[in-house]
Amino acid sequence: MVQYRTFHNRDPKRFLKLWHNSGLGPSAAEGFPCDILEYFVFSLPFFDPKGFFLATEGEEVLGICHASFPPVEDESRLDNTQGCISALMVHPDFRRQGIGRELVQRAEAYLAAAGATSIQLGAGLDRNGFYNGIYGGLQSSGFNVSSGPWHEFAESLGYAPATRTQILHRDLSSGRDPVSSRLIRHRRRLNLVITDRASEMSWWWHARFGQLDSLQFELRQRHDEDLVASGQIVGLDVFVPKWGIRAVGIQQVIVPEESRRHGYGLSLVLEICRRLREQSIQLIEAQVDEANPAALELFQTAGFECVELLSTWQRSL
Repeated sequence: MVQYRTFHNRDPKRFLKLWHNSGLGPSAAEGFPCDILEYFVFSLPFFDPKGFFLATEGEEVLGICHASFPPVEDESRLDNTQGCISALMVHPDFRRQGIGRELVQRAEAYLAAAGATSIQLGAGLDRNGFYNGIYGGLQSSGFNVSSGPWHEFAESLGYAPATRTQILHRDLSSGRDPVSSRLIRHRRRLNLVITDRASEMSWWWHARFGQLDSLQFELRQRHDEDLVASGQIVGLDVFVPKWGIRAVGIQQVIVPEESRRHGYGLSLVLEICRRLREQSIQLIEAQVDEANPAALELFQTAGFECVELLSTWQRSL
């Protein structure tokens, strides 16, 4: 008989077993120990055991649903008016028996009681506080549409499509960087500065990526050191057992307003790729919301290709 309850301290190892047996798709890390779940889920300061629901039968965990909250716009605190389903999984042998539906409904009740007026199934880009670096690749920005009938399930619960995030990869061991006269001029006139600027990031960033190696890259004018583009890389070491290669993620590529439309963003991304190639990094990943065509064009021009989609769904309470 299936029973439902919230998180107990003895559950991480059982959840780990469910994770590795659930067929979560190509964007889910595998082969990692229980300590990784502690780092990226249970030890985070905003983890609430009352929002982590399990379906069990005896000592076995058949499914889980993790309810949480995104940050407010300036990332200074959580926004309890908006709820998220950060994770949802059911063992393949127990699917289509109503377990997932029951888990989501319990998560919805928890979120509503905390003040949420809407819920996003799959959280979304930069909104999920959990599972970053172990699901979805760089970020847990939604559910992998190639791993199951997510749209059918979400629609049956009254959710409507919300966002789609493209996972873009570039194989640094093959292919050539694009070349143009503009890019050549940039290499002559700009300096690439590499620093560890993690101390300047928000608490939300530290909670999500603080356990991963990271570096800040900046392109600056040589004559006056003005910043024209910046970006950040984050190590994806947990994926090494599954992918068999060293990989990093690139994020927060920012070009100041006054420096846009000069190709500085492309120059930065290509310089990052070149430096990583020299360090024997074989794969670089970016995640881009499909509603951001400029960013998609930037990475596609830099040789990135879409390999997976992470989708979310929304409903009002």
